[in-house]
Amino acid sequence: MVRFLFLLLFLFVHTSLYGQSPQYKLGHGLQIGDLPLYAGGYFSLEYEDVFDQYRSLKLEDVSLMLYGEKENFSYMLELEANDVYSEVFGNEDADAVNEHFHIERLYVDYAVNENYAFRAGKYISPVGFWNRISINVLRDTTSNPRISRFLFPQFTSGLDLKYNTNSANELSFDVMAQETEDMDTLVSNEIYNNFETDRHYGIGMSFSRDDIFYQFNAGYFRTVNEKQFYYVQGAFTYTKDAFRLQSEVGRQFDDDGTTIPYIGYIQGVYTLKEKHELIVRFESYSDTTIDTKDSFAVFGYTYRPLYPIAIKGEYQWHSLHDENSLFLSLSVLF
Repeated sequence: MVRFLFLLLFLFVHTSLYGQSPQYKLGHGLQIGDLPLYAGGYFSLEYEDVFDQYRSLKLEDVSLMLYGEKENFSYMLELEANDVYSEVFGNEDADAVNEHFHIERLYVDYAVNENYAFRAGKYISPVGFWNRISINVLRDTTSNPRISRFLFPQFTSGLDLKYNTNSANELSFDVMAQETEDMDTLVSNEIYNNFETDRHYGIGMSFSRDDIFYQFNAGYFRTVNEKQFYYVQGAFTYTKDAFRLQSEVGRQFDDDGTTIPYIGYIQGVYTLKEKHELIVRFESYSDTTIDTKDSFAVFGYTYRPLYPIAIKGEYQWHSLHDENSLFLSLSVLF
C-alpha cells in the first residue's frame, strides 16, 4: 500500500515539474510526460451501520489507473484493492488491513472504423447499465443493486466485438467471449470477480428511441467447479429534464432449472439543483441456490461539490429481513 502511494505521488510530482503539460485538473488524470499515457485513480471511504448488528468504517476502494489512446488504439490498466482498511464495531470489535492489488481491468481496444471495435483483455462485462460504471464516485448510490452482483460475472477475460451505428437513434450490438480463467486468477491465483469463471459468452443489443434507451443481454458462464449458468436481462433508462428513471430486471438458470426466478430494481433520480440529487430505488429478488428472497427500498442523497467528488448518504429499509442499514461515503476521482 505504501509503495503504491509513493509511486502515484512520484508520477504526479515528476510530471508536474518536468512534463510539457503541467496543468492538472482533478478527475482528468495526469499525462506522463509527452507520452499518450495518463495516470489517475480513485478512492472511497465508507461507513455502514446495520442496525442492532454492527457498524463498520472502511477504506473501501483504492485504485490506480493508467490509460491512453493513440490513433486507432486505446488501452487501460486498472489495479484495485478492496477493503484496504476496515474496522468493525460491535460485539467483538475487529480491524483488518488488505494491501493486495488486483487487476480489475487490463485491455486494449482497436477501432476498425466508426462502426466496429475490438477489445481484448480483462474488461467490465457490458451487461445492463449499473455494472458498466465501475468507479464509485460516478455511481448514484454507495450500494450496488443486487442484480449487478448475483446474475452474471462482473468481469470478463477474453474478447469483445462491438458494432455501433453512430446515428441519432443509436443501435449497437455486442458479443463477448471468454475461454480461460479470469486474468487476475492466472496472474495471482486469487479471484477478483463475483463468480470464479473459466467460460463466459454473451450477446447484447441496445438502442434509443425518443427519451428512452433500451438494453438487452443474454449469456452463459461456467465456474471453475464446472457449474453452468444462463442469464437474460433487460433494462431501460428514461431521461427528461432533471429526472431520470432507470430499471434492470433479469433471470438466471442452470441445467436443473431456475436458480434466480427474478431479480431487479427500478430507480428514480431527481436533480434538486446543480450538485444535489435525490435517489429512490426499489429492489426485489429471489435466489433458490441460497434459499432466500428480499424486497427493500433505498433512499439516497448525493452531493457533488465538484464533478470528481461525491458525498453520499443512503438508508435501506428491508421488508423481509432485519437488515435495515445506513450508508455514508466519500469518494474521489483524481
